[in-house]
Amino acid sequence: MTVPLGVATTADVRACAAVLAEALADDPALHRLVPGEHDRHSRVAAVYEGTVRGALVSGIVDVARREPGGPVIGVAVWEAPDRRRAPLVGLRGLPRAVGAVGVRNLRASHAESARYAAARPATPHWYLTDIAVGGAARGLGVGSALLRHRLATIDADGAAAYLEATSPVNQRLYERFGFAPRGRIGGPGDDEGLTTMWRPAQG
Repeated sequence: MTVPLGVATTADVRACAAVLAEALADDPALHRLVPGEHDRHSRVAAVYEGTVRGALVSGIVDVARREPGGPVIGVAVWEAPDRRRAPLVGLRGLPRAVGAVGVRNLRASHAESARYAAARPATPHWYLTDIAVGGAARGLGVGSALLRHRLATIDADGAAAYLEATSPVNQRLYERFGFAPRGRIGGPGDDEGLTTMWRPAQG
């Protein structure tokens, strides 16, 4: 399936967050960051709204659509190598994050985020923070198209890329795109841990 690909704008934030929440709300890794089942989809979507808004400043958000100008069916959120920060975006999103995670869980959620940050390589790289495809479009190659599209640009720039795979199935997919396992975030025997993966600059 050939799908139109493009870059998200602020007008796409809610649509992107909805696709991410639909696809990833039940992911075990996300459960550690956003615990609890009550009103889960709405809370996760609120968190992803903040993620997407931040990435529009500190990176790039690629989107796939079923047809030009149509609804978003796939999203890939990338953080740029220079890791630009948007303090105002972060502050505006703070109440949303607190509401989604809950005050009692803030410390644990922050600690989990810190584990991810500590595992990242010091070498400059593009960081694939999240990628998701809407339920109606899964199995049509949308995720692969999003990866192929951005990695071509990354390769042209002579840059490296990094991500965390949340399952063996995802890991095998990323390996087909040149990512190699680098380590684990999680203790020995932790079936819900993450595999960190690195793709060196090509050529």
